[in-house]
Amino acid sequence: MQKKISFSLTFTQTRNFIRNRITQFVLVSLTLALIHAFFNSFFDKQNLAEQIYFSRNLTNYVLFVMLTLLIGIILKAISIATISNLYISDKLNLNLLLSKALSNTLKIILFYLIIGVFIFLVSFMLSIVLISLNLLLPKALIFILIFLVLLIPILILIIFCNFFFASLVEPGQNNILDSLSLSIQLSKTQWRSAILMVLIYLAFVMVFAQLAIEFDSDNFVLDTIFSFCSIFFDIFVTSFFYRLYTLANNSSNSVAPPNSDN
Repeated sequence: MQKKISFSLTFTQTRNFIRNRITQFVLVSLTLALIHAFFNSFFDKQNLAEQIYFSRNLTNYVLFVMLTLLIGIILKAISIATISNLYISDKLNLNLLLSKALSNTLKIILFYLIIGVFIFLVSFMLSIVLISLNLLLPKALIFILIFLVLLIPILILIIFCNFFFASLVEPGQNNILDSLSLSIQLSKTQWRSAILMVLIYLAFVMVFAQLAIEFDSDNFVLDTIFSFCSIFFDIFVTSFFYRLYTLANNSSNSVAPPNSDN
């Protein structure tokens, strides 16, 4: 495994990969955006919030959150399967895409369960430490400590998650434990290039969130446009991490970057 991969090299090859298959990626992104917008059009979020407030029944809200999360996982699985498909061939293969998407969906669900348990345990232990420190230190200092303690782990977690999603692009059906192990190794060795992409991603999310607030409405067209931009950029980020994955791994099982993308 290579220790250091240039960010500029990985970014350039990722850009070329997307550009050389722009029609396919735009088509898939638009399809997924329409699905997402169609799903959102079924729910009146303001009415749902009012129902929860007056009824004090969280069942509908929990079901909505779970369904939203499931839709998000399925869309993510399809986008990952699309990248995998287009690494193997420049033409979309529906059978290959759907089978890969199904496998990815199950792995992502299991991955989120593992991450959820891990975050719960860490949060529980951290809360005990903070309660103890709260008796000794002023609140202002406690808030600063919380910010510093959480900032680096959150960045590391985002890098780790993206490397895991990148491992799912691999055409071979990797064992989830192998994917987790390799993602941990890559997070340690390739964090310099990875963190630059994560910072770009976070900047995009902040700008995108601000725009979404400015144009907050139930407009189907606007929802589709915002969803399309989000999905397309997410595909780029996943492609970047998979390119970094393949360049660093240099495994015989990995698909070599196409020469036209160099």
